[in-house]
Amino acid sequence: MNSIQPPHYELLKARLQNEFIPHLPELLPNSKSPEQQVLKNLSRAFSAFVLNQLNNISPAAASGAVVDDFDDKGIDAIYYNISAKTLYLIQTKFKQSEKFKEEDSLKFCRGVRDLIKPDLTNFNEHVQRRQTEIYEAVEKCTQIQLVVAHIGNGISDRAKLAINELLKDDTHGEQERFCSEFVDYNSQCVIHNLFESEAPIKIDEGLYIYKHSSISKPRVTHFGLISLVDLAELHRKYGLDLYEKNIRTFLGSKTGVNSAIRRTLATEPANFVYLNNGVTALFHSVEQGGNRLDGYKLFTFSGISIINGAQTIASAARHEVECPADDISSAVVAITLIQVSPDEDFGKAVTQARNYQNQVSAYNFAALDDEQERLRRDLSHLKIYYAYKEGNIGLRKYDPDTISLEEASHALALFHDDPRFAIWLKRDPVELRTFGSAQYKLLFSSALTAQQIVNSVRFHRLIQERLDSVVKSTANQERAVYLHGGYLLSWVLAHRIYKAQQGATLVDITNWETILSVPFDQLRLLLWEETQPLIGEKGPLAIFRSQTDTIPLLEKVLIKNYGLTDDPVLQFKRQQQNPEQPYPVDLFAYILSKAPQISNLT
Repeated sequence: MNSIQPPHYELLKARLQNEFIPHLPELLPNSKSPEQQVLKNLSRAFSAFVLNQLNNISPAAASGAVVDDFDDKGIDAIYYNISAKTLYLIQTKFKQSEKFKEEDSLKFCRGVRDLIKPDLTNFNEHVQRRQTEIYEAVEKCTQIQLVVAHIGNGISDRAKLAINELLKDDTHGEQERFCSEFVDYNSQCVIHNLFESEAPIKIDEGLYIYKHSSISKPRVTHFGLISLVDLAELHRKYGLDLYEKNIRTFLGSKTGVNSAIRRTLATEPANFVYLNNGVTALFHSVEQGGNRLDGYKLFTFSGISIINGAQTIASAARHEVECPADDISSAVVAITLIQVSPDEDFGKAVTQARNYQNQVSAYNFAALDDEQERLRRDLSHLKIYYAYKEGNIGLRKYDPDTISLEEASHALALFHDDPRFAIWLKRDPVELRTFGSAQYKLLFSSALTAQQIVNSVRFHRLIQERLDSVVKSTANQERAVYLHGGYLLSWVLAHRIYKAQQGATLVDITNWETILSVPFDQLRLLLWEETQPLIGEKGPLAIFRSQTDTIPLLEKVLIKNYGLTDDPVLQFKRQQQNPEQPYPVDLFAYILSKAPQISNLT
């Protein structure tokens, strides 16, 4: 079993700090350093996290069950699940580099033996305060579940042996109540639970359908008419979660289509069904209920998600709020509900095909990429909202707690080693976020972490602010160079903080403005100096949109800015260039490998 990797470790830490540490019992008086106390509280919070995941209880309740301290007699958390009549005894090891060893196991086993006697004499004050509760739990439970939670590289064989011997031992008299196996809650469990904990909620709802019909082949599908008021109520109840499988959410009431929807609702709601394309939804399972006197049939759908018709439903919900005097009860829409299993790709194919029939952009289909959903969930642990679907309500430019797909693609492009990204950002930035494009695949790989996105965006925002300021304070051609060559400048500077951007921790940009001020000014003046000889028939805009002009210019700027003017290897790399390559690949790779990293950034 591999230990947890740094990016996931940092996500776990963020989750523990945000949701569990605030609810932990205070550490008992001790002489430990502040650093040791911080680490101890992370370890204690990990025990609470495990209880939270195993029992589906609140972070506060899970944290309240923690008895871990600098002296805990081997048991880190004690929790009695009343409904399951199961007593959970937890031992955790919150160290990435260590196995759960025999000595850890033996200490845990000794604590368990004392607790089930029950003899709490030598336990710490956290246990003593809960003495009555624990005695009652030991007396009433029908099962005792031991849990070993760890983030290192597994449990040693001898440690497993010690716990299994305790479970099989008949001398303590509790063999029948012990669960036959202990729970090995390892790093993979942590990663899985982190991912699933930020999943959209599963929607199970009953829908009344008029003129219902269905087919069972090639797959179960239900058809009919549904009240728009009922769908609007679902929108109010579930918000964006209702459209979790869709490529877009509500685009706002001022778009042409949505304005037309509201106009119809206001003037002729009874004719709405004839003027609308209808709604399509996916679901996992269905149960039929009874019939209403008006001919509507009740069906309870599990795992329902609207994949086409978000604008219709959200516009109706908005209209009800803003125009309460309008009666839209006569408005119905055609609905198609298609059964899919939770993990099959057919649902994505339906979503893509149905939405291609509407006015959508190619980049909207990035919403079907599983990597985007993974990143959204990971960023949620960092308290960052990742708006990778068009139309996410409340998105503001440069909101510190929000990152859009567009902004992420621009920021990540600055750190890619292909210099053409500096050109594509100026010439065709939409391709960077177009699902399936070569550029998109390079930027949004399975190796990309949430931390890398945040670090890239924070850098991009800071440099963009500096560029905006410089553009306002300069004039004529120099202003045009900074305006149109900003991505080139940012790309060069980005590779001087590449190590900080690639790290598993979030960078603190508090001092970045000061630290990057001089390198930024040196680079912008160099860019202006090297661009001036190129300005003639072509202006700065044409130059920075042209790969023929920009690649040689970028080479000169990189070499001077990175202090490589006298490097003898450069000529050798130039001679190695393959004319079939789109740019001098080996030369640029070498130059970037020599990029002097700016220090004191983290």
